[in-house]
Amino acid sequence: MVGVRAHAWTLIVPASLVAALGACDRLQSAIQSPPIARVAPEPLAPLTAPSQTMKGGKGDAAASYPADFAATVKADGTIVFPEHATGRIQGANVLVGGEVVLTVLADGTLKGLALKRHYAFTEEGALLADDGRGVRIEPDGSVRTIGGAWRYQSVFSWRPDSAGAWDRHAWRTLEIVALIVIENMLPAALRQGDAGAESGPDKGLDLHIPPPSQWFK
Repeated sequence: MVGVRAHAWTLIVPASLVAALGACDRLQSAIQSPPIARVAPEPLAPLTAPSQTMKGGKGDAAASYPADFAATVKADGTIVFPEHATGRIQGANVLVGGEVVLTVLADGTLKGLALKRHYAFTEEGALLADDGRGVRIEPDGSVRTIGGAWRYQSVFSWRPDSAGAWDRHAWRTLEIVALIVIENMLPAALRQGDAGAESGPDKGLDLHIPPPSQWFK
């Protein structure tokens, strides 16, 4: 009888390859996930309030988030921005202090003081600027950034205030509010150069970012 010796082989995968595979998975997930415009089609205007209070804040990205990185959109159309600045949905507009700070135009573009650049809704529901950078809200309420230090990662996330899943109602409103918070409080998430960031969560922290009380002035 011939003896047979079993050999156990261990596959060693370099850490760099593991990281690369993880990045590919995130990118693939961002590409393959169904766009919310197909999952929950909604007209461009008027903007819709959610059927339940939705609270938003930090996403899964490994970012050094500033304090009070949060927002709330209530079923009555009230928006609570950081530092308790209160806004309201009125037709195709977002109002703060009774003044219009953002309007959704008939062609899907956004206009107003609330954002530093001109953004527009794409057919898939993303909000992109002329340089192709912006945000995309997912059916699960997470908001991924396109471009920036944490590209294709969830930088912001919405959840219902009560138990259960959100009904995906008013996703355009939630995407707009998330973009306002991200662009004003975490600009490196959209454009690394805006914050002098090369990469990673701890870059560009010396940039002066106006406090929320100055956003709409």
